[in-house]
Amino acid sequence: MRGFLAVAGSLLTSTLAGCARPMDVAAARAAIQDADRAFNQATAEHRVDGWVQFFASDGAMIRGAGTVTGLAAIRETMTKAFADTSFKLTWEPTSADVGASGDLGYSIGHYEMRFRDERGSAQVRTGRYLTVWKKQGDGSWKVVQDIGVQDPVVTP
Repeated sequence: MRGFLAVAGSLLTSTLAGCARPMDVAAARAAIQDADRAFNQATAEHRVDGWVQFFASDGAMIRGAGTVTGLAAIRETMTKAFADTSFKLTWEPTSADVGASGDLGYSIGHYEMRFRDERGSAQVRTGRYLTVWKKQGDGSWKVVQDIGVQDPVVTP
């Protein structure tokens, strides 16, 4: 009897595992890139509020001066940048990928930052970024880690 139950249990487990829906990797990658583009759009329209709304509550930004963790700290850090009305940050993802579980992924892309320096001269900085995204219970994607690396500044 024990042998029968073991075989039946094994068959049931195999059957249920076979019923699990495989993750659509292409769709998940597209969803992450769509979330990244929406993040860019929200930031362009709502500035610091748009930036913060795309972070998970425990999200973090890795910056040269250290890591900034949590929504309040992220808002405080980015409020300083967005207080400058000439400050504009835009970006575009170039690729994305997702882990086998389908709930964690990343996007990579290029960014451009425009602002005026202390003399009032228009400045443009470009760079690359890596953003780690986590799928939330409601199906949305939120930023859990963000890091940007500035391209070398070219002086004329």
